[in-house]
Amino acid sequence: MKQFYFRRGVASLMALLALSLLSLRALADEGTVPPAPPAASGSSSSDPAPAPAPVPGVLISRSDMADLPAGSEADVTVYFRNLGDVTLKGPVAAFSPADGVSIAGGASSFLLDDIPAGGTGSVTLKLRAADTAAGAQSLPVELRFTYGEDAPASGAATDRLTIPVKAKPAAAQPLVLISRSDISSPISPGEVFDLVLTFKNTGDVTVKNAAATVAPSEGLSLLNAASTFPVSDIAPGKTASITVKLQGAGQISSSAQSLSVDLRYTYGSAATAASASDRLNIPAKAASSASSVEKPVPNIVVQKFDYGGKAVAAGGRFPLSFTFENTGTAKVENIVVTVDGGECFTVDGGSNTAHYDGLAAGKTLTQELPLQAVPTCKSGAQAITVSFKYEYVDAGKRSAVTSDIRLSVPVSQPDRFQLNQPAAASFTAGEEGEVTLAYVNKGRADIGNLEAQLVGEGFESPAKVQYLGNVAAGTSGSIGFALTPEAAGKLDLTIKVTYEDADLQTQTKEFPLSLTVEEGAPEPDFALDDADLAPARPAWLPVIPATAALAAAAGTAFFLAKRLRRKAAGEDPAADAWSWAEVPGEDEPEQPKEE
Repeated sequence: MKQFYFRRGVASLMALLALSLLSLRALADEGTVPPAPPAASGSSSSDPAPAPAPVPGVLISRSDMADLPAGSEADVTVYFRNLGDVTLKGPVAAFSPADGVSIAGGASSFLLDDIPAGGTGSVTLKLRAADTAAGAQSLPVELRFTYGEDAPASGAATDRLTIPVKAKPAAAQPLVLISRSDISSPISPGEVFDLVLTFKNTGDVTVKNAAATVAPSEGLSLLNAASTFPVSDIAPGKTASITVKLQGAGQISSSAQSLSVDLRYTYGSAATAASASDRLNIPAKAASSASSVEKPVPNIVVQKFDYGGKAVAAGGRFPLSFTFENTGTAKVENIVVTVDGGECFTVDGGSNTAHYDGLAAGKTLTQELPLQAVPTCKSGAQAITVSFKYEYVDAGKRSAVTSDIRLSVPVSQPDRFQLNQPAAASFTAGEEGEVTLAYVNKGRADIGNLEAQLVGEGFESPAKVQYLGNVAAGTSGSIGFALTPEAAGKLDLTIKVTYEDADLQTQTKEFPLSLTVEEGAPEPDFALDDADLAPARPAWLPVIPATAALAAAAGTAFFLAKRLRRKAAGEDPAADAWSWAEVPGEDEPEQPKEE
């Protein structure tokens, strides 16, 4: 029976297969293609692609750093914090440094490890500040990455980091002194001679890229091919020189000949341009005439000047007046007076130049103008240059003369060294305490040889005199004394402070101090009498035997009372058999028990 149904099933399957083959052949003959079965839900190619996830936010920051000195390097760590919910894959940090800062090593892009959601990646850079950089410098940074799993996408985050740079201190302009070689005798008309010009650097920085330009007066001629000469670099305290070839004119009208020298140079790391100039006098033999004798050149000198009679405070205003005199025998005309305050003085309103039509021989004129000392001027004597340009006529010929006169005016930086009143804690006799005194130098100059001394009696101190040395401008600190009062009561002492101000004058300030000293705690007496050396018997020791006996008696009484109550109630069979007569006495031996 089973074989019958099996054969029947196989036959049915074969028939279905044959029918299917016939149907497919018929469709192929007709050229039609059966429609494709419908695609499963969610797998249709016409469905839109999933939208990419939003770009995760990235917080870019850097590590804390002090001001980076110009020309130096420092390590800076840049952090990238992932604020999103997905991992940042293959992040690349790219930096675009500005002119003020650069990245040492040459690379500007860095590959970071993947940054998980909420995580932080970092890269450490070695930044170098340019020699001329100053202030806040900008460091642009961009982080490029990919994110997402189902639909990976690209993202980026940008920011600008601020790098503080401290500028190099500006070097002071070096002063260059110009001098010439000695001339044994006045120059004769037509004489050819060599003159050596020497340049001395009196500053603290090297003079570089120097070039000297010379210009002789009308009685001299320059025989060199050029009037400008290169000068080698001059180190601080060193000299350099050049040689010029000059010739006296065929007819020298004045014995006061000169050679003007202008030196131009640079100094400092920033190659700051500067110049120095001077006019070197050259004596000459003027041509004589049988009919006339040349008059001496009239000179103008400053006869006296006044600036107030005392040192001028830096930043202070003062009137400068000076009287000049024509010491010659001829009248001078077309006088131009120029006052140059240099680096320390400036005209406080008005002009520094005055004009006078003429000044007769032996006569004087007075000029006054308001000046102000620059607040940054150093203490000491500072120079003011008064220049005179004038003309005079001799034998029908007009000549021009120039002269410079230097005036010296003392400048004083005000003493702004401030000392606060002493502060002291409470004191106890025999115990060490402290007294402090705060100070601050508010001036623009340093304070020298600061010394503090504790003056008084009735106390001990490990250091009554303290030497603190120099205090730079803008510096603050404190002076502390440790002292131990010897006895209670009122303690009077004085803190004496001495120092040298910017004018090297010794200043002394005293601060009286009255302290109240408390009594110290008495010291405990640990001495023992002979009677106390033996250990004393505790007062409660005799109580122990009495207490034990009382407890035993109470227990026995309680036991007998309980036995009597149970015997009376008939609850204790053993109590009925027990009798007081059976209790052996003290002298009666106990009867042995029957076996």
